[in-house]
Amino acid sequence: MRTSRGYPMTQEGEVKTRKSQKEEVGLWVYVVFFIGLMFISIAVSLSGVSAIDEITTTHISSAIFFSLLGVIFLMCWMSIPPETEESKEKRRDERERRRQDELARFRQAEEARRKALERRRAVVRTSYPSTSKKPIPGVTHAISDVRRAPPTKTSEGVEVRRGGEFIGNRMRFKVKVLNDSPYIITDVTVYLLSYPKDALRFAGEDHDTFFAKIEPSGFRSPTFDFLPTQDCVKGEIVAGVSYMDMRGQPHTLTAKPFVIRSVCDLLIPQQVSPQDFKVKLKELECGEISIKIDEWTPEEMFEKSLRIVDESNFFEVSSNTEETDGVFFGTIVGFAKGKYTGKDVGVEIKVTGPVGMKGASCTIQVSGEDQAMILPAIDDLRERLSAWLCPMCSSPLPLANVEELRKGNVVKCQFCGVSIGR
Repeated sequence: MRTSRGYPMTQEGEVKTRKSQKEEVGLWVYVVFFIGLMFISIAVSLSGVSAIDEITTTHISSAIFFSLLGVIFLMCWMSIPPETEESKEKRRDERERRRQDELARFRQAEEARRKALERRRAVVRTSYPSTSKKPIPGVTHAISDVRRAPPTKTSEGVEVRRGGEFIGNRMRFKVKVLNDSPYIITDVTVYLLSYPKDALRFAGEDHDTFFAKIEPSGFRSPTFDFLPTQDCVKGEIVAGVSYMDMRGQPHTLTAKPFVIRSVCDLLIPQQVSPQDFKVKLKELECGEISIKIDEWTPEEMFEKSLRIVDESNFFEVSSNTEETDGVFFGTIVGFAKGKYTGKDVGVEIKVTGPVGMKGASCTIQVSGEDQAMILPAIDDLRERLSAWLCPMCSSPLPLANVEELRKGNVVKCQFCGVSIGR
């Protein structure tokens, strides 16, 4: 049913229309009933009168009274003005306004509920620094973090951290659940949400680990092992944690995504002669990048590049240096093949700069049969060359040690204990 304006009439409007119709019919019934009652009263007042001469003044007064009363009532009823089209239009507009107000309130409530749900599901894609254990040679920079970010933590004081490293031919991912609250948390489950399935194969039995409880100031650190299935591993590992608080309320946390990118740690040194390397190089695709290192002299960068080529599992095909007009020139060539695909990868690092002065330029050129390995390998080597390493064990130095070295102070390597100074 529709109104005169074409709007759909609500159920409330239909009910009110039916009600007004019933009131109008009831009024007419009441008028007919009153008129009938008036004539009955007149008839009763004249009852017992057999002739006109027997009608008294009382009889006539009663009849006139009831007749006048009926006429007055009918005149009052007829004097009531009928409802105009304008008033009907106003009533319809009022009903439509109330309906629109109710619809707007409903939409606002739905929008607030949707935004609250999106906030609960939001996942910030940041990462947290990896493990602080002593790195294994060749895998020091296998894990690359996008940026430093605080661990996931609830208002209840439960904190989630994560980290990982390559150990042998395995990628080990660890999640640490720390209970900083003053109460015991129970039914703690740590589970994997996602990982790059095209490059890693889960080596465990279950994708989740259950702990009955974690005491105040206590923690649990389950590990998950993966086996690489490709020579180039890149992607994110995301874990979740669920638990019950002291009030029996469930909570769910999502750890910051852990970014992995590894190529060089999945290579095998391949011994070739300089002549064979030049021949193979003609058949391979290549890419290169140039970087400037202000903190190192070209001689220091050359020595550092030699260690990095070896740690990155490249066979050192050749290395040579020369000085011309006070400018240092150094070239290092390495060759390897993928551990899983057996595809060839070659690297050539060129170092130049003023002799004995800080400010070395490095050009990294990577050639390979698989184009998917070239850019990740360039990024891997660039990060290794830009990092501050211990001259004894080649471990990366923490940021605090780097700042002290830049100030000219002496620091101690946290892995091998050797003193380092510039």
